[in-house]
Amino acid sequence: MKSIKQTLRMWALAAATALLGGQVQAAPTVTFDPASQDISIGQQTSVNIVVSGLTQPADALGGFSLLLNFNNTFLKGLTYEVDPGAKMGAYDANNDFSGTFSGGSLDLFYIANAMEDQDSLAALQGDGFVLATVHFEGIANGLSPLTFGAIGSSAGVVLSFWNGDETIVNAARRGEICVAAQGATCNNNVPEPATLLLVSTALAGLVLRGRRAIPA
Repeated sequence: MKSIKQTLRMWALAAATALLGGQVQAAPTVTFDPASQDISIGQQTSVNIVVSGLTQPADALGGFSLLLNFNNTFLKGLTYEVDPGAKMGAYDANNDFSGTFSGGSLDLFYIANAMEDQDSLAALQGDGFVLATVHFEGIANGLSPLTFGAIGSSAGVVLSFWNGDETIVNAARRGEICVAAQGATCNNNVPEPATLLLVSTALAGLVLRGRRAIPA
């Protein structure tokens, strides 16, 4: 419990510091594009991992690290490209520390070309760009969530700015790929815990209201 209080205190201090500084800078967001898509068995598809909300030149990215998770019962990982638009400078294989597909995960880790500086990176990247493009093939009917897993002891995606400072992006959003026969849809969606709680609360309220309406 103490650690939770300490964390909340640190967040409050950071927010207060930003307010006293006269401006609050929104954290970058990492998303899947498209967020949802349908394919059939044997069909191949691609997903872009996109960073947005960069405030330049302060947010010029010098590297990123993320762990992409998917359900390998339904999807097979094929290939990937890091920084396909060369927004971190010309591709340098010596700066690519990404792993290979392992089960239902892919570790992506890339550092910008050493020839680039803050100004050149800011000009290339603007307010956002594609960090990586990942290619899949549907192998069985079912719904595969796309999520970002833990990196070390940190959740989400780790972005490294041009000067080496790092930020953990907890605003990363999930995606999904549905593998189903043509014209069919996936019906095995699992509600989020918050959704289940909301539904349960609503049902409990209806039951309680119904009991009150029954005369004694």
